[in-house]
Amino acid sequence: MKKEDQKAEKELREIRRQTALKNLVAQKLSGLAVAYFAQDEKSGYGSTPNDAVEQFLYKPAIEGANAYDLKSGEEFDLVYKSLLGSRKDGKRYSGQVAEYDIIKTGAEIIQDSLTAITVGDLMNLIGSENIPKGYADKYIADLAQSGDEKEKELAGNLIGLYLSYFTTKGVSKSLDMRAGAIKGGLEKLVQGEAK
Repeated sequence: MKKEDQKAEKELREIRRQTALKNLVAQKLSGLAVAYFAQDEKSGYGSTPNDAVEQFLYKPAIEGANAYDLKSGEEFDLVYKSLLGSRKDGKRYSGQVAEYDIIKTGAEIIQDSLTAITVGDLMNLIGSENIPKGYADKYIADLAQSGDEKEKELAGNLIGLYLSYFTTKGVSKSLDMRAGAIKGGLEKLVQGEAK
């Protein structure tokens, strides 16, 4: 590969990495993805956490859930794009969009974004500075496509564990918000009785 081609490929990879990082910190996109991951029966979350996720993460995310296309870097509204993408033969108002498809797409964007970042980026996302030497600048996609089975396994574990962390953190956040709403309701109730 020519030096210019290598440089261009490296620049494109860095742009894709920066775009992926935007997706991974986008609050509304994260809300959609958490709704997808938490609703799965295998996730172990029951109805109360899922109700909290719906009320405090999913519903607010429906409006203006922006994501970034990893190839072009362009920002787009996921719900709007889903609505337009459901049209039949390009006719307005002809398609059907399932909520499930929207949250699944949000989850896929998060998963795809994980492969476009480095191990160091992932560790920074969880607030950890504990990165083994030689891995900070390694791309997760490179690990996943490595000929070394140990590196492939590492990539799979990094993605799987990060998604567990991501989902648990989102569910926890929604439960905290629910607890805050209940607390506020109790305070209003007591204040109303005291008058």
